[in-house]
Amino acid sequence: MKRQSVLALFLALSPSYSYCEPFIYGISPNAASTGMNWSMGSVLPSVPGLDVNGIIYRYTTNKNTEDDMKVTIGNSNADGTGYTFRETDDWSGLPGNTITKKFLFNNIPSASWGDGSIEIEGEGTVESPVVAYSYRVDLCADPQTDPSCSGYVKPKPPDIEVELYNPLEDDVVIAALDQDPDFKYDEDGNLILDEPEEEEESRLEMGLMAADNALTIFKSQGQAEMISQINLQTDINMYYNAQIGGGLYADVNILTDDGLSDNNKALRNNLAQQLLHEQMVQSQYGD
Repeated sequence: MKRQSVLALFLALSPSYSYCEPFIYGISPNAASTGMNWSMGSVLPSVPGLDVNGIIYRYTTNKNTEDDMKVTIGNSNADGTGYTFRETDDWSGLPGNTITKKFLFNNIPSASWGDGSIEIEGEGTVESPVVAYSYRVDLCADPQTDPSCSGYVKPKPPDIEVELYNPLEDDVVIAALDQDPDFKYDEDGNLILDEPEEEEESRLEMGLMAADNALTIFKSQGQAEMISQINLQTDINMYYNAQIGGGLYADVNILTDDGLSDNNKALRNNLAQQLLHEQMVQSQYGD
């Protein structure tokens, strides 16, 4: 409730602001709500690009009119030298009362603001103090936070370093090779062969060469010669000498030819067809 009243008071006493991007504005809670001294780290938001552009305070004094009294409200510089803000109210010869003041700044970076305090000099007390700070946050203080910010640079993908593994530089591999008496290797990792092994390798190479020569000689033979050689190996006499079991099968049914009589009915039919054909032909020339 107190913060809402402070905000309303600050807005009422402050000129209008233009809330344009990339800035946002805000007001802090009451810095003096817990005592006469405060740290700005617990008052202002911890965000980059924050500037303080105003301060407002209000308090009530309780004193005798004839007593001397001064009240000073301020913030030291963050580096410990001097003050970022300091204001003194002289209540000497005045009765106790409530005072409200506001101040506007040209966007002082939050990093410049040190601890704040309310100091009393003379006779009297301060009651219900309120100290609030108005601030502005530049959303593009770091251009990389938003691609729409001026000066934004598209991030480059990280460089990936590939480390090549060379087993001949591995101490464990080298130690294992040194412990094997049967094999020796040169600096490039090639196997060093002993003389007997070299001779055996030479015999193997000569055998492979002889096999290659034999294949070459075989390929040089003509196809006709190879077919002739294959035919010489083929014996078909066994097929000529084969016999199939059986014998003579005599005819059983005998047909006797006693003569075939003419088919008079078929003859008459043929003659009738011939006469009909001739009539049809003559009819074409009748008229």
